[in-house]
Amino acid sequence: MTTPSLSRRSFLRSAVGVAVMSATGVPTLVACSNGSTTAGPARASTVTLPTYVAFEGPKPDLAGTADGVPPGYLTYPKDLVTTVKTPPLSGGKVSVMTDIFDPLPPAKDKNAAWQAVEQKLGGTLDLTIVPDSDWATKFQTVLAANELPDLVLLSDSSLVNNLPAFLSAKCTDLTPYLSGDKVKDYPNLANIPQVIWQACVVQDKIYGLPIPRSITGGAGFYNKRLFDAAGIEYPATAEDFLAACKELTKPQQGQWAIVNSKGNTFFTMVQQMFGVPNGWKEDGGKLVRSFETPEYKAALEFAVQLVKAGVTVPGSDGIDGTARKNAFRAGKGALVYDGFPAYSGYVKDMSRLDPKNDPRAFVPMAPKGGKANTWSDNILFAYTLMKKADEARAKELLAVANFFAAPFGSTENLLLTYGVEGVDFTRDAKGNPTLTSKGEAELTVPWKYITAPPQALYNAQFPTYVERAHEDLTKLIGMVVKDPTASLISPTNDKSGGDIGQALTDVRNDVIAGRKPISAFDTALKKWAKDGGDKIRGEFESALGGASPR
Repeated sequence: MTTPSLSRRSFLRSAVGVAVMSATGVPTLVACSNGSTTAGPARASTVTLPTYVAFEGPKPDLAGTADGVPPGYLTYPKDLVTTVKTPPLSGGKVSVMTDIFDPLPPAKDKNAAWQAVEQKLGGTLDLTIVPDSDWATKFQTVLAANELPDLVLLSDSSLVNNLPAFLSAKCTDLTPYLSGDKVKDYPNLANIPQVIWQACVVQDKIYGLPIPRSITGGAGFYNKRLFDAAGIEYPATAEDFLAACKELTKPQQGQWAIVNSKGNTFFTMVQQMFGVPNGWKEDGGKLVRSFETPEYKAALEFAVQLVKAGVTVPGSDGIDGTARKNAFRAGKGALVYDGFPAYSGYVKDMSRLDPKNDPRAFVPMAPKGGKANTWSDNILFAYTLMKKADEARAKELLAVANFFAAPFGSTENLLLTYGVEGVDFTRDAKGNPTLTSKGEAELTVPWKYITAPPQALYNAQFPTYVERAHEDLTKLIGMVVKDPTASLISPTNDKSGGDIGQALTDVRNDVIAGRKPISAFDTALKKWAKDGGDKIRGEFESALGGASPR
C-alpha cells in the first residue's frame, strides 16, 4: 500500500474559498472561477480546540513527544487495547466517499477484511472508492448533484469556490460535539493533538475530521551509500554542501548530486538551509512574506550557484514526481526533495535495488553564521466532512469516525491495517503481522482516508528505519518554524494570493534556470506587492492583532 507523499501545504492555506453567487442567491459551490469575495474581513479564529487525551496503549520502544514526534515500535506490540467496545452503528448504514491511490480492492462480498470491519461497526459501510485520477471530476459531480454521502473526503479545497459557504450550507458543524472536553466522548479522536485539529477549523468552527501526518514534510533525502563511496562526510555548513555536491557529480558515471523536478523542488531544501520563514514572518505585529526576506534572496542566489555548477541531473527540472523518485532510487542523484512520508518507501524500494543503498532524511545545514529551519507544512493529509445531520445522527457518525481513528496498538488498528488473521495476515516468530497475498489485495480499502490516528513508526522488515526515522523527526521537528498566518483569514489571499504568488514563482524558476537575472525577481516582487501582496499583508496583520489564545 502506498501513501501520497506530497505536502498538503496548499490544502491548508486554501482552507477558505471565494463565493460565486447564483441568480437564486445560493453560493455556487463547484469551483470554476475566482468570483467575488464574500468572506468578510480578515480575522483570527477563537474556537476552543478539542482537549488532547493521549492513548494509553502499549509502551513504545521509542517514546513520542508532545511536539509531534511519533512513537516508535521495533516489534509489533502484543498487549493490544480495544478502544471501541460498543459498535457505533445499530444495524444502520454509513455512506462514505473517499480517494484511493492504490489498486481497487476486491468487492465487499469477496473481502474478508471489509466484512470484519462492518461486523465491528455494527452496520453497513457503503463505501464509494474513487481513483485519484478521477477524484476531482467525481467530487464536483457529487457537489453539483447535491448528493453528498454521510462522510466525504476534502483533499483539495480548490474544488470548492467558497469553502465557508459550502460548509455552512451542506456540512455539520462539529464544534458542539468536539470542542474542549466534549471530544472525550470519542477517545480516539481525543488522542489527536491540537496542532492537527487547528488545521480543521474554518471561520471559528470545527468542520474537519483529520487525517494526521508528521507535522513537517522534512527537507528531503540523501543516499548515504553515494556519500560514503565518494568519501564525503555529511556537510556541516551550506558551503560544505556545495563542495560535496561538486564531488558527488560524476557525469561520466551517470551520477549527479541532486535530482530536481518541475517547479525546482530542490529549492525547498535550499530555503530551509538558509532559514527562510514558513510562509510569513511576524515581528512585533508586522508581517514579512518569506520571499521578501534576505534569507530568501540568499537561498535564491545559492540555488543559482548550484545549477551553474552543474550538480543537478540534466533535464530534471522538467520531470514529474514519479520520474524524480525513480531517478533517486536508481542512483542518478545523491539527494532529492520529497515529503517525509516517502521515507519508508525509499528504504524498501532502494534496498531491493541494492542492499548497500542507505536512504536517510536530509537535515538542513546553515551557511556559516546562519540558522537552518524546517517548516510545519505536513500537519495533515486532508480532512473528512460530515454532511448536515441532526444531533443523534452526528453523534453516530462521530462514533464511526472514532473507530477509524483507532491508534496503533489497538485491536481496531490491527484489523484496519492487516485484516483478518489467518486470511489476510500471518505472524512471524516475533509476532509481527505480515500480509498474505490476499491481504495485500484486500487491505487497499482506503479507510485510512476516512479518519486516521496520529502516526506511529513501525516497520518489522526494517527496524533500523524506525530508529533512524524517529531520530530524524526529532531533529526536524525540533527545527520547525510555524506560519503565523496559518489560522488567519485574508479574503484577498483567498481570492488572488495563488495567482500573484504563481507569477512570482514563475520568475523565480526562470532565475534558477539562468533564463533571467536575479534582478528580475526583485522587479517581480514589487509587482506582487502592488498586485495584492501588500493588501494581503494588511489583512493578515489586522487579524493577527485580534488573535486570541485557543
